[in-house]
Amino acid sequence: MAYTLTITNESPQALAFIKEAKKLDFVKITKTKETKPKVETSVGDESRVYNAQQEKFRRKLLKALKQADDVRTGKIKAGKLDDLLNEL
Repeated sequence: MAYTLTITNESPQALAFIKEAKKLDFVKITKTKETKPKVETSVGDESRVYNAQQEKFRRKLLKALKQADDVRTGKIKAGKLDDLLNEL
């Protein structure tokens, strides 16, 4: 049976514990890299410059998202799935 122990602090006590744990033959120490939390950007960020293809895709995506939201709120009625699949 394998166990995982995560030490999130690099205090002297934690480092001493790791040093002692390394001496045990049944312990495997693996250091993992910390990941930085991603900064969220707003969808409507207008400060970015898009090329023509990106702008066209952005407009179509925002339109589709608005339509999906309208379907969820009941403002418009969704089409049948069979009709959509037949178009493809």
